[in-house]
Amino acid sequence: MSPASDVFEPYPQAEAVWSYLEQRFGMDPAAFADHRLWQRAAHKGVWLLHAAAEPATDIKVDWPGLAVLRQPLPRGFPTNAFLRRFGFAATRSCVDVDWDTALRLMYNHQIERDPLDDRGGPYAIRSPFGTLGRGWVRHGRLVLDTPKAWANQLLPRTELAETE
Repeated sequence: MSPASDVFEPYPQAEAVWSYLEQRFGMDPAAFADHRLWQRAAHKGVWLLHAAAEPATDIKVDWPGLAVLRQPLPRGFPTNAFLRRFGFAATRSCVDVDWDTALRLMYNHQIERDPLDDRGGPYAIRSPFGTLGRGWVRHGRLVLDTPKAWANQLLPRTELAETE
């Protein structure tokens, strides 16, 4: 169990996070005007909560909201969960793929792709049905950071082809 939740405090470098999201992904900081960033003292993660909410102080919680960064900037980058939730708002650093390519990426396949910039990522990987999460281009191949369990939870490719 975590220590008491009163160890959470507003994240002091929130403006740097909003600026990074705007510069890297083209996300308008105004889209987050109703949200606040929080951190746990002596921990690296940064969480997003609605401005009207605060982490509970009478019970123990490990994650008070949506994880935005697992470590602070400049080394940190958006979590998959954050990009799946807000990737629709990205206007830069996006790789839009068709559904077949999205499925291949979710099955941990790598797709040949040139990077969009010198950094090679992170990118918001989007399909026609929504944002898949965070991706990178490494050695000329697009890789989606997917939980390893995803491929086991998806239908086998042969069953998928039969349902189409």
